[in-house]
This record gives sequence, structure tokens and C-alpha cells, in this order.
Amino acid sequence: MRGTQGDGDATEAFLHDHALEAVPISQRRSTFQLVAVAFGWAISVSGFLVGGTLGGGLRFGEGVAAILLGNGLLVVVASLIGLIGYRTGMTSYLIARSVFGRVGSIVVSLVLGILAMGFIGVLLDAFGNAFTALVPGIPWTAVVLLFAVAVLSTAMFGFTGLSWISRFAAPALVLLSIMGLVTLARSEGGFGTAINAVPETPISFGVGMTAVFATWITGAALTSDIARYAKRGRDVVLATFCGYVLGAGFFEFVAMISSNEAGTPDFVAAMSALGLLLPAVVVLVLALWTTTDNNLYSASLAFTHASELLGKTVAKPVWVVLSTAIAVGVAFLGFASNFLSFLQIIGIVTPPFAGVVITHFWVLGHIRRPAATLDVPPLRWEAIVAWIGTSVFAYFVDLPVEPVAALVIAGVVYAVLSLVTRPATQRKPDAAVEA
Repeated sequence: MRGTQGDGDATEAFLHDHALEAVPISQRRSTFQLVAVAFGWAISVSGFLVGGTLGGGLRFGEGVAAILLGNGLLVVVASLIGLIGYRTGMTSYLIARSVFGRVGSIVVSLVLGILAMGFIGVLLDAFGNAFTALVPGIPWTAVVLLFAVAVLSTAMFGFTGLSWISRFAAPALVLLSIMGLVTLARSEGGFGTAINAVPETPISFGVGMTAVFATWITGAALTSDIARYAKRGRDVVLATFCGYVLGAGFFEFVAMISSNEAGTPDFVAAMSALGLLLPAVVVLVLALWTTTDNNLYSASLAFTHASELLGKTVAKPVWVVLSTAIAVGVAFLGFASNFLSFLQIIGIVTPPFAGVVITHFWVLGHIRRPAATLDVPPLRWEAIVAWIGTSVFAYFVDLPVEPVAALVIAGVVYAVLSLVTRPATQRKPDAAVEA
């Protein structure tokens, strides 16, 4: 009977993935697993689109600099957020509970969960369109449904599922992309065409760097969801560096090269045009699988947290299924054409969230507070005002390097409001773990 009980506990932890409590030290994962998941998290077809934009708008040296600077900033943000997850063992949404309060974190979970779910639907729609363009004759509906089931099969098992797909997808994507680069290098003119290309529609360096940063600021803001499984703090920094610089940065560089060399900003389409149809299809499937899987994982954690606070506890596996079903519905509505508009919304909501969380722990010093002795308020209005107020401000005001500016502004506003109100309320600082 003891063995059966142990198996049941293991299965429950395996499926529920510590969605509502800290990950115990005994369940922390190896450096390799963390790096593999972070690498898979940051690789996306959107990286190919960003690289194509850089290739068409900046000179080669400027494009490389934009990739390095944009992803370097992402490493900083993701490391600061991820170290909070490592120290507390908590998901992004449990951490948000201590920052925004119990009621405030419900709003955070619902907003970020809905955005993640909508993003999944847009990705499914875009995947179906891209796949049927590469392989005509296969119905779009069949492609979307089969892909949704495939992603569901790994997201259901939380971090373990992410690790399974990432350990296979990460090296495969690198090898296939190198194959494409080698083919491009052997084409007429080699890489000289890309290195010496003069942009037909120039963009500013700031716009290029912003595109790199904005593409993955949401992932960086939610890094705690995977960093909570880290055994050591340095593993978090290593994983984020590998994910954004060696992962996203490498694929953006590859896409930038191909946009000038092959005459298309779409690296997958470039591979297909060069006779690499099968590798192109595999790259498309794996790159979208890892991204969609992580977004589905984050959405399920968000809704699990929100439902628990609302007193209607629904298990995480149920939310994975429901989120997938709703995302498929979004895909069938055909929102892929609004992809850039959707990214813009995400880009003005998540950076202020990250700024408030970073300020709460690293600037105001809550990272040093013993969690078990501290209270979590029903609502921390300073954090809500800083987050929502900055998001609205960023929507109506054209900020320079908008995601970075929004993150900094939200952090400053929250710090000022907290310091002004603290003497009056005598509110104790709290940490990420609720007693």
C-alpha cells in the first residue's frame, strides 16, 4: 500500500507540476535540463521574422549589434526574474500574489493567461498557414488539430514535458539551421551579399533593437515558471544566456543572413526554395512546438492560480486541456493576420509587469525577507497602479525603445509609490511565499 501511495503522490506531482506550491529542493532539475528548456523556450518562428526585419532594414554590423544588445537586455531581465523563482520555488503567478496582493494577482493571472492563450491560437493559425504553404494538399484544419494535440501531449506534463521536447528540438533546430547556412554559403556570392547588402527600406537601430527585445520580453517576464526548478542561481543565468543569446540570437542572425542572401525574410521559406523542403518543415514544426508548448504551460499555471484564489480549484491538467481547446477556437477565427497587433498588446502589458516585480524584490529588498513570517495583503494598489497605469501610458504615448522604457517607468512609479505610502501605512515588506 505504501508503494501505491508513493506512486500516486509521484503521479500527482508529475501532472500538477507544483502549480500551487513551491518546488521542493528534491524536485529541482539538472543544469542540462534547465538549459534545454530555456533554449527551447526562446526559439520561435517569430525570431525568424525579427531576423528578416533586421536584414531588410539594417546594415550587417548594425543588425548583429541589435541582436546582441536586445538579447543581452533580455538576459538581464530574465535573470533577475528567474532568480526570484529559484529562491522561492514559485511560479510567476504565486510570486505575483506577494507583489500585487491576493486580489491583484487574480487580475494578473487572468490578463496574462488570456494573452498567452490568445497568442497560442494565433500561433496555431500561423502554423497551419505556413505548413499548408510548404506542403500543399494537407487540409489546414487537420494540421491545426494534429499540432494542437501534439503540443497538449507535452504541456500536460509540465516542466518534464517541456524538457522532453526541448532536449530533442534544441539540437535538431541548431543542426538544421546550420545546414541551411551552409547551403546559403555555397550559393553564388556566398555570405558576401548579406554582409555588403544596403537596406532598401532602412530602419533605425533603435527600432531594430526594440524588435529583438519586444519579441521575447513576455518570456523573460515569466522566466520564474522554469527557473523555479533550478538547483543553483548560476544555472538560471546560464540558462537565460543560452536561451536568448545562443538560442533566439542565433536564429535571428540566421534569418538576417538568409533575408539578404535568399531574397526572403522567411528562413523557413528560404530553406524550402534552396531544395531543403523536409528540413524546412521540421524547423517549422519544432520551432513552433517549443514556443506553443511553453505558452500553453504558462496559461495553465495562470488559470490554476486564479481559480484557486477564487475558491473554484481546478487541477492544472484540466486547464491545459481547456486552454488548448480555446486556443484552437481562436485559431479557427483566423487571427493570424493580426499577429503584429497582438504582439503590440503583449509588448505594452508584460514589460511593466516585469518592472514592478523586479523593483519589488531587488530594489525594495523583499528578496531578503523570510517568507514564512510575512503577510500577503488582499490588494497592493501601488503595484496595480504602476502596472496598469504604465501600460495605458505606453499605449497612448510613443515611447523611445518602448518595452524597455515601459519596464523602467513601471519600476520607478512602483518604487516611488511604495516609499511614499510605507511610512503612513507601516506596511511590512513581504516575499514571494505566502505563509
